Amino acid sequence: MIVLAIESTCDETGASVARRSPMVEGDVIQAGVEILSDVKASSAEILSKYGGIVPEVAAREQVAAIIPVIEEAIEKSQIAINQIDAIAVTEGPGLIGSLLIGVETAKALALAWKKPLIRVNHMAAHLFANWIVRKDDTAPEESLRAISGVSNSTPELPAVALIVSGGHTDLILLRSLTDWEWVGGTRDDAAGEAFDKAARAMDFPYPGGPMVAKAAAEAELELPVELKLPRPMIHENNLEMSFSGLKTALIDVMKENKEKLGREPGLIKSLAREFNQAVAEVLIKKTMLAIERFSPKAVLLAGGVAANTTLREGLAAGVKKVGLEFYLPDLKYCTDNAAMIAACALMRPTYIDPLKLRPNPGLEVG
Repeated sequence: MIVLAIESTCDETGASVARRSPMVEGDVIQAGVEILSDVKASSAEILSKYGGIVPEVAAREQVAAIIPVIEEAIEKSQIAINQIDAIAVTEGPGLIGSLLIGVETAKALALAWKKPLIRVNHMAAHLFANWIVRKDDTAPEESLRAISGVSNSTPELPAVALIVSGGHTDLILLRSLTDWEWVGGTRDDAAGEAFDKAARAMDFPYPGGPMVAKAAAEAELELPVELKLPRPMIHENNLEMSFSGLKTALIDVMKENKEKLGREPGLIKSLAREFNQAVAEVLIKKTMLAIERFSPKAVLLAGGVAANTTLREGLAAGVKKVGLEFYLPDLKYCTDNAAMIAACALMRPTYIDPLKLRPNPGLEVG
């Protein structure tokens, strides 16, 4: 089966052509997804002038980009339109204006080309990026190759999954591809949202999360004890998280130590490292607690914040200690992309009459 997938939930416009692909590992054949093309246009550079997402601006850019992106994806895939078996599109969650552009385009193509339409949950798709067949040139980054728990196969279920992005921080128990249970997550700000707010507080440019991580990696100064940040809820014996208070603590620390930070500019990078480490430690601790409670066969990481090196390496090391397989997408499939939409459509297709599909900006994970 071959699908053309469309992604337009926020500030990215993506299209991908993909097909189911068997993966042979020893005597076992596992089903995975082969990406034939993956094209993306981003409005991040334009939005950086505004310091963050402006829905109207993002949608306007997507209107201009979506058809060229689809055409390029089809051309790069070397697949003819008559070989495409279905159209897939994100129905939510996301920004309503952005979702409308992708949904209406997909509906039009499905009707014009007489193809079935598959609706895709954007957050579920982040997890299905772990089913994309990894080629030799896209193996995990060097720092993870020495960690035996990082797997190149497709995930074995049941699994505990951490989805962490700008709008979501969720722990999911996957009993099968269709049987998912939300078991924990943030009670307020998502981790990615906290990163963005922290970046603005520290006067870093958009996109905030990668800028905080970059500053953290460059930090050289030891952080004074008065600049240390809390790890909210890390010692509570539950799967709940909270990042709103951590962001507030950062702002308070900066106000109380404004003179010190002004005298030693390098301290702001050390503060970024402290914030980065605090978020990662909470995410890792709660994921390890979920592993203890549910005894899965594997652990999955997904979402935009899954690109954070501190989180990737820390969780990989933790999972290795308990002897489980650890799965995480290539970096290019962590942030929003159409390849993951294609993967979800191929692994767990949900067909719908094109005339009945409506965008759902508040769609829950599942």
